[in-house]
Amino acid sequence: SLYCDAPSDIKRRSYRTVLDVLFHALVRYAAPVLCFTAEEVWQSRFPNDDSSVHYLEWPSLPEVEDGVEVGKKWTQIRALRETVTEAIEPMRREKTVRSSLEAEVTIKSMSPLAPTEAAELAEAFIVAKVTPGDAVTVTRTDFHKCGRCWRHLPEVTVDGDLCNRCEEVVADA
Repeated sequence: SLYCDAPSDIKRRSYRTVLDVLFHALVRYAAPVLCFTAEEVWQSRFPNDDSSVHYLEWPSLPEVEDGVEVGKKWTQIRALRETVTEAIEPMRREKTVRSSLEAEVTIKSMSPLAPTEAAELAEAFIVAKVTPGDAVTVTRTDFHKCGRCWRHLPEVTVDGDLCNRCEEVVADA
């Protein structure tokens, strides 16, 4: 999303906001220990600003609405991603798939996944497709590869063609 979505896309803008918050926090935390490096980083990021990172106050990070619930959800997703990655590895060693993007994954799920949730999990797991099932299984996808974002998607009919998202972004550029 950071590299492939349109500059005005809300998801891309959200990622950039997170990176900006992290930059401001990390450079300030590093400043007392890495004095010159932190100052160089600050001046590189804000070349026309005469301020110094050493005069800034400690950052106060914004509260996240439902932060505890979001944290629990992502703890589960990371654990499941680890299981998925372990299931893909034998196929990579056997050269059945060259990357996780060539894999379709069935995951053990208590409830059927909504289509948007399945798409988000596919992005989080860096795979072509995620479907609910009885156990974690991996197969090689039959989808073709988008020439821009490299994802294997059903709307790409020939390797190298663009997916719907990439077509929109390129058309608007």
